[in-house]
Amino acid sequence: MNSMTCDVLVIGHGLHALVAMAAAASRHFLPGREIRRLVRHGRSISAIALDHGEIGARFFVDTSASLSLACPQAFEPIAGREHIDTIAVTEGPGGRYALPYRAALVPAIDNALVIPANLPPALALAAAHAVGTAAALLARTGQPADQLDSATLRERLRAAGARL
Repeated sequence: MNSMTCDVLVIGHGLHALVAMAAAASRHFLPGREIRRLVRHGRSISAIALDHGEIGARFFVDTSASLSLACPQAFEPIAGREHIDTIAVTEGPGGRYALPYRAALVPAIDNALVIPANLPPALALAAAHAVGTAAALLARTGQPADQLDSATLRERLRAAGARL
């Protein structure tokens, strides 16, 4: 495998990977960075890397939640539940669903963020945008994923048009 550099590596397939990649690659968050490599299997995108850093990437976004298999997430979307660190919301048949930033953290892996696999589809898309944005902010500041101020992330998401 060729050596590859990246600030943010997005792992996953399909629409969630595209949304997370687009959020992470936004010039607003990582000015001057470029998408350097798309790894495809058929029509699915497997990974997107941005420049600067080593492939042991500074920040990982897992849109397929495969990283979380080693450390299972304890998050279940429940309509009407609010969180102080909410980063994604959607309206569903049972009410409003919210995703907290802490549900995107992978406790056993530094600087890895996941989109939990059990989310309603609309919440998963909102989460992909939020997690990609979080990875870009983390790459820009160099701080660990578990120290990101969720209020700052929510401000950036609102500025990008997200409804929280």
